[in-house]
Amino acid sequence: MLINIKYLVITVISVFLALGIGILLGVQLDSQDIVLQQQESLIKTMEQKYDRMSENSLALENEVKALQEHIQRNEMYMHNIFSDYIKDKLKGVNANVSIIETTYACSDLKHTLKNAGANINSSILITDKVLNISDIEKNELLEYFGAETNLNIQTFIIQRIADIITQGNQEAANYLEEKGYIDIDGNLSAPNFVIIAGGDKEETDKPEIIDLPLIKELKKAGITVIGVEASDVPYSYIDSYKKARISTVDNVDSIIGQTSVVLIMKGHEGNFGIKKSARSLMPDLAEEEEK
Repeated sequence: MLINIKYLVITVISVFLALGIGILLGVQLDSQDIVLQQQESLIKTMEQKYDRMSENSLALENEVKALQEHIQRNEMYMHNIFSDYIKDKLKGVNANVSIIETTYACSDLKHTLKNAGANINSSILITDKVLNISDIEKNELLEYFGAETNLNIQTFIIQRIADIITQGNQEAANYLEEKGYIDIDGNLSAPNFVIIAGGDKEETDKPEIIDLPLIKELKKAGITVIGVEASDVPYSYIDSYKKARISTVDNVDSIIGQTSVVLIMKGHEGNFGIKKSARSLMPDLAEEEEK
């Protein structure tokens, strides 16, 4: 019987196609198994890493919690001994103090100074109006004080504020307060210490316009000036204060900073606090004991 060559070729091709399809399907099935195995291995690895990260995170949380509790205990201890340590620390020191506030309110510092035995003569707030004086206001000021019209008005006002602090010029104080340049709380007895509190929310030329000229005038009068600011002010004045060669404290909102202020009033000098501008955290207590 004769075999039709056409059917033979078709048959052979069909066989090879079937074999090829079978091989292809087999390879795909094997590949799927390999992919599944790899995925399972990757998931397992990720789960293990996640478990380790969770354990590390928990350990860190516990460590942070322990540190926070340690800090709280230390703060509680410092607060408990602070009042006793600071009480009457300025006894025997002629500590008549005026506080100049340009930005930071020193309520806690005032309480500390009183507890230490200082006499807070006055608190004077210098308002931002000093920075923005119109020509009309300038002429009124110069006319009231009988001054020449070609004077720098900010410098002139700062000199008058210095006179108020050092000489107790009540008339000038009343006028400047009435016009909104200053706000005074307390009496105008002459101090031998002036604490000037600075720092600001943003960069400003206020230290050069107000603080440094005032410090210069106060030092001329023989008054000890201390520059302070809170630890969290965005713009620090301390570098400006250091140019005036006065002692500074950059963390006066803390009991450590308030202790530093008291110790400066007892005779220590330097730049204290927690910022780059500070030379040390606080005055050396060993030196204090020797005194």
